[in-house]
Amino acid sequence: MEETIKNGNVPVSVAAQVLKMDRQTVRLLLQNNLVPWGICYKNPGSSHYSYLIYAKQFYEATGYLYEPGKEVQA
Repeated sequence: MEETIKNGNVPVSVAAQVLKMDRQTVRLLLQNNLVPWGICYKNPGSSHYSYLIYAKQFYEATGYLYEPGKEVQA
């Protein structure tokens, strides 16, 4: 049975738990374009980054299917 992957954004905190690294490391990977499953951007005039981790690409890379409200299994 093929699982349905919903379009959406995986929170940085969830990605960090799945990858067994801290949130800042995940942010740095995204800022430096070192992973294919997400992006990072800054709006003009802002000093803050925004992060998008795509659920489908993250699943393909890690095998973790993100479901909002479901806890990450260690």
